[in-house]
Amino acid sequence: MRKFISNKTILFALGILFVIALWFILSLCFDVNGGIFPSPIATFGKFGELLTDPYSYACLGFTFLRMVIGFLISFVLALVVGIIAGNHQQVYDFLKPLMTVIKSLPTVALVFLFIVLAAPRDAPIFVVVIVCFPILYEAVAGGIRKVDKQLIYSARLDGANYFKRVLFIKLPLSIPYIIVGVASSFSLSFKLEIMAEVLTGYTRNGLGSVIHYVQQADPTNLVDVFAYSLFAIIFMLLLSLLEQIIKQKISNKDN
Repeated sequence: MRKFISNKTILFALGILFVIALWFILSLCFDVNGGIFPSPIATFGKFGELLTDPYSYACLGFTFLRMVIGFLISFVLALVVGIIAGNHQQVYDFLKPLMTVIKSLPTVALVFLFIVLAAPRDAPIFVVVIVCFPILYEAVAGGIRKVDKQLIYSARLDGANYFKRVLFIKLPLSIPYIIVGVASSFSLSFKLEIMAEVLTGYTRNGLGSVIHYVQQADPTNLVDVFAYSLFAIIFMLLLSLLEQIIKQKISNKDN
C-alpha cells in the first residue's frame, strides 16, 4: 500500500512538472512581448503578489458568496422537486424531458439570457441555479427511487403514513446519494460562477470580474489574467480534492 501511494504521489508530481514544462515551451513559442502568453515564471511571480494582497481574498470571498447563494437556491428547489418526483413515477417521467433540455442548454447562452432577464450582477447566480439543479435533482430523486421497496412496504404494514415513510425512511436512506450529488456539483458551481462573471463583465468584486477587468485594461499583457486564473484554479482544485474525499468516504461506507 505504501509503495502504491508513493508511486501515485511521484506520478502526480511528475504530471505537474510536465504541465509546467509544456506551459513554458508554449510561452516560448507563442509569446511576443512577455505578456501575450506569459511564462510560468512571470505568472507565479504575479501569483505570489496576489497571495499577499487582501483584495485577492476579497474577490475570492465575493465570488464564493454568490456561488453559495445560487447553490443553496438550487439545492432547496432540487430537494423539494426531487422528493416529489422520487415518490411519484408519473412526476418523474413528466419532468424527464425538462431535465434533458436544461442539461443540454449551453452555459454561455444561459449567461446572456440572464443578462437580459436580470441584472448583470445577478446573472451568475441564476446560471449556478439552473446548471446545478438537474444534478442535485437526480441525486435526490434517484436516491429515493433506489430505496428498497420491501422496506417501504413493511413500514406501511406497521402503520407508517406517507409523510413518515418519506421523512424517516426514504429521505435518510437517500442521504449518501444526495451528498455525492452535492459534492459533484459544488466545485462545478464555483467554475460556473467565475465563467459567468467573466462573460457578464460586471465590475464589482469577484474573481471573474477582476479577470475581465484586467484583460480589458491591457489586452496585450495577460500576466494578471493568468495569475488570477491560477488563483481560481488552485481553489477549484481544493474543492475537487474535498469532493474526492467525500466520495471515497461514502464508497468505503457502502462497502
